[in-house]
Amino acid sequence: MKKQWSMVGAIILFLGIAFLSVLNVDPVPVNFGFAEVEWPLIIIIFASVLLGALIATLLSTYRAFKDQREQKHQKSAEKSDAGPSSRAGMMRSEKSSKDRSNDEKSDSDTKSQNDDIL
Repeated sequence: MKKQWSMVGAIILFLGIAFLSVLNVDPVPVNFGFAEVEWPLIIIIFASVLLGALIATLLSTYRAFKDQREQKHQKSAEKSDAGPSSRAGMMRSEKSSKDRSNDEKSDSDTKSQNDDIL
Protein backbone atom coordinates (compact mmCIF):
# COMPACT_ATOMS: atom_id res chain seq x y z
CA MET A 1 0.00 0.00 0.00
CA LYS A 2 2.84 2.38 0.84
CA LYS A 3 4.44 1.81 -2.58
CA GLN A 4 1.14 2.60 -4.28
CA TRP A 5 0.90 5.97 -2.52
CA SER A 6 4.52 6.70 -3.40
CA MET A 7 3.72 5.96 -7.05
CA VAL A 8 0.65 8.22 -6.94
CA GLY A 9 2.74 10.99 -5.38
CA ALA A 10 5.45 10.59 -8.02
CA ILE A 11 2.88 10.79 -10.83
CA ILE A 12 1.31 13.94 -9.34
CA LEU A 13 4.76 15.50 -8.96
CA PHE A 14 5.64 14.60 -12.56
CA LEU A 15 2.38 16.11 -13.85
CA GLY A 16 3.01 19.29 -11.84
CA ILE A 17 6.49 19.62 -13.30
CA ALA A 18 5.17 19.01 -16.82
CA PHE A 19 2.48 21.67 -16.27
CA LEU A 20 5.08 24.20 -15.04
CA SER A 21 7.32 23.40 -17.98
CA VAL A 22 4.57 24.10 -20.50
CA LEU A 23 3.60 27.39 -18.82
CA ASN A 24 7.15 28.73 -18.33
CA VAL A 25 8.80 28.35 -21.71
CA ASP A 26 9.28 32.08 -22.31
CA PRO A 27 12.93 33.09 -22.47
CA VAL A 28 14.13 35.24 -19.58
CA PRO A 29 17.36 37.25 -19.52
CA VAL A 30 19.83 36.17 -16.84
CA ASN A 31 22.65 38.54 -16.00
CA PHE A 32 25.83 36.94 -14.59
CA GLY A 33 27.67 40.26 -14.28
CA PHE A 34 30.08 39.53 -17.12
CA ALA A 35 27.56 37.97 -19.54
CA GLU A 36 23.85 38.01 -20.17
CA VAL A 37 22.01 34.98 -21.50
CA GLU A 38 18.38 34.18 -22.23
CA TRP A 39 17.09 30.88 -20.89
CA PRO A 40 13.60 29.48 -20.47
CA LEU A 41 12.14 30.36 -17.08
CA ILE A 42 11.55 26.71 -16.16
CA ILE A 43 15.28 25.97 -16.43
CA ILE A 44 16.05 28.87 -14.10
CA ILE A 45 13.39 27.68 -11.62
CA PHE A 46 14.68 24.10 -11.64
CA ALA A 47 18.31 25.21 -11.36
CA SER A 48 17.41 27.40 -8.38
CA VAL A 49 15.50 24.59 -6.65
CA LEU A 50 18.30 22.09 -7.26
CA LEU A 51 20.95 24.53 -6.03
CA GLY A 52 18.91 25.26 -2.89
CA ALA A 53 18.42 21.52 -2.24
CA LEU A 54 22.15 20.93 -2.71
CA ILE A 55 23.09 23.70 -0.27
CA ALA A 56 20.53 22.47 2.31
CA THR A 57 21.82 18.90 1.99
CA LEU A 58 25.44 19.95 2.40
CA LEU A 59 24.67 22.08 5.46
CA SER A 60 22.59 19.38 7.14
CA THR A 61 25.26 16.75 6.39
CA TYR A 62 27.94 18.98 7.89
CA ARG A 63 25.86 19.61 10.99
CA ALA A 64 25.07 15.89 11.43
CA PHE A 65 28.75 15.04 11.06
CA LYS A 66 29.70 17.73 13.59
CA ASP A 67 27.09 16.50 16.10
CA GLN A 68 28.22 12.90 15.64
CA ARG A 69 31.84 13.90 16.24
CA GLU A 70 30.86 15.82 19.41
CA GLN A 71 28.88 12.84 20.74
CA LYS A 72 31.80 10.54 20.05
CA HIS A 73 34.12 12.95 21.87
CA GLN A 74 31.75 13.14 24.86
CA LYS A 75 31.47 9.35 25.07
CA SER A 76 35.24 8.97 25.02
CA ALA A 77 35.55 11.65 27.72
CA GLU A 78 32.95 9.86 29.86
CA LYS A 79 34.80 6.58 29.48
CA SER A 80 38.08 8.20 30.46
CA ASP A 81 36.39 9.85 33.47
CA ALA A 82 34.93 6.55 34.63
CA GLY A 83 38.30 4.96 34.04
CA PRO A 84 39.43 1.48 34.92
CA SER A 85 40.22 2.49 38.49
CA SER A 86 37.26 2.96 40.78
CA ARG A 87 39.69 4.07 43.45
CA ALA A 88 40.15 7.40 41.69
CA GLY A 89 36.39 7.95 41.83
CA MET A 90 36.37 7.14 45.53
CA MET A 91 39.21 9.57 46.13
CA ARG A 92 37.24 12.28 44.34
CA SER A 93 34.13 11.64 46.43
CA GLU A 94 36.18 11.65 49.63
CA LYS A 95 37.78 14.91 48.60
CA SER A 96 34.42 16.50 47.82
CA SER A 97 33.02 15.39 51.20
CA LYS A 98 36.07 16.92 52.91
CA ASP A 99 35.47 20.15 50.98
CA ARG A 100 31.83 20.14 52.09
CA SER A 101 32.76 19.63 55.74
CA ASN A 102 35.33 22.45 55.49
CA ASP A 103 32.66 24.72 53.99
CA GLU A 104 30.27 23.87 56.83
CA LYS A 105 32.95 24.67 59.41
CA SER A 106 33.71 28.03 57.80
CA ASP A 107 29.97 28.82 57.65
CA SER A 108 29.54 28.02 61.35
CA ASP A 109 32.63 30.11 62.22
CA THR A 110 31.26 33.05 60.26
CA LYS A 111 27.86 32.66 61.93
CA SER A 112 29.40 32.60 65.41
CA GLN A 113 31.44 35.72 64.61
CA ASN A 114 28.28 37.48 63.45
CA ASP A 115 26.54 36.46 66.68
CA ASP A 116 29.43 37.91 68.71
CA ILE A 117 29.13 41.23 66.91
CA LEU A 118 25.44 41.48 67.61
